[in-house]
Amino acid sequence: MVIHRAKGIPAHDASTGEQKALLIRLVLAHARLIKEMTGFAPLLLLDEVVAHLDPARRAALYDALSTLGAQVWMTGADPAAFGDIVGRAETFVVRSGAVEPAPRGC
Repeated sequence: MVIHRAKGIPAHDASTGEQKALLIRLVLAHARLIKEMTGFAPLLLLDEVVAHLDPARRAALYDALSTLGAQVWMTGADPAAFGDIVGRAETFVVRSGAVEPAPRGC
């Protein structure tokens, strides 16, 4: 069972955003453990990872990912949710099966 320590409640009683934040913490902890054990950070594929995260949690996620030293692929349907990472990462748009660099400011 996963517990939201700050609130002292089971994860299934937490909000959707809190549940997602807990899951992300577990994924990041596992990635750090792999890096510690092998010397190499794993490749992370995070689908819709910023959905349901408030701006503070998104910023914390981006900071944590940048210090991990891993290659990270994040997907999402809302380009605005990735606005804070522009300039810190390469961004792409997928349209009609084609991948292209995202326009500046997206």
